[in-house]
Amino acid sequence: MNDFDQILELKLRQMLDPVVASPPPARGRRVKRSRRPILAVEPGPLEAMPVAVAVTSAPQL
Repeated sequence: MNDFDQILELKLRQMLDPVVASPPPARGRRVKRSRRPILAVEPGPLEAMPVAVAVTSAPQL
């Protein structure tokens, strides 16, 4: 290994040691969450939109 690889390995170890040392979260138990939605979708104002419809005369019998 060259010096660069050793420095990278040392820095990575320093960065990951606290993460690895912490205990994993408990499994099988639900964490109470607030009922507040993450993304609230609010309905916008309803407006009538004009629609153009082409009307042709019916054939005469």
